[in-house]
Amino acid sequence: MGGVPEPMDDERLVRLARIIAHGMRNPLAIATGMLDLLDRQVGESLDDELRDLLRRSSTAIRRAGDQLLQLQRYTGAARDELFVDDVDVAEAVADATVELDLAGATLVVEDLPVVHADRRAVERALRELLDNALRHASDDGPPRIVVSATDEGDRWAVAVTDDGPGIPAERRGEAMSEGERLGRTGDGFGLGLPTARILLRRHGGELRLEDGPDGRGLRAVLCWPKEPVLLGEERPQG
Repeated sequence: MGGVPEPMDDERLVRLARIIAHGMRNPLAIATGMLDLLDRQVGESLDDELRDLLRRSSTAIRRAGDQLLQLQRYTGAARDELFVDDVDVAEAVADATVELDLAGATLVVEDLPVVHADRRAVERALRELLDNALRHASDDGPPRIVVSATDEGDRWAVAVTDDGPGIPAERRGEAMSEGERLGRTGDGFGLGLPTARILLRRHGGELRLEDGPDGRGLRAVLCWPKEPVLLGEERPQG
């Protein structure tokens, strides 16, 4: 009684993180909804300072919910069971953009293949790369993102290319590490690229980061084997 608790192993820590993330998102969503309702009902009667405080509070809570969602997706990428299916990548791109704010952005989707992979994994990986492209878009004008594909013989290379500042070659490995956020300060945990990388590795594939056309922007390449060998759970690094 009253002894020192045993340290938790990685599997128990990941399971605990998933439980906490799932449990906290619902009350945060309720709090955001109540603040938004308050803003609609009495916001106009408040002075500028109080209205700004109210809206900043709502934004902060919404960001916290987004961060917890990132954590859920990351742990899910490492642990969820995978099932191979025929996945139309163009359809997966469309599904992946549903939760993204593409207002003002140009999304160019070229001819894309059908890959043999877990359908949710393809959509998740694309969503992470599209979100990353939007977060690191050029300041010179509306973001432009191109999704294209190349047949590399034994695998399909599906590329998401943005027009942002890119990532120097010597820092690309660092960019795919958990918790790293290069360049601009973001609202997340730096788990987008690591999530996509884990999903690819569990299919026997890989995630590559390259220069965009003419050295401008970043091309993130999802390499899906044409004959995937699904791996089991992946232990998150960190």
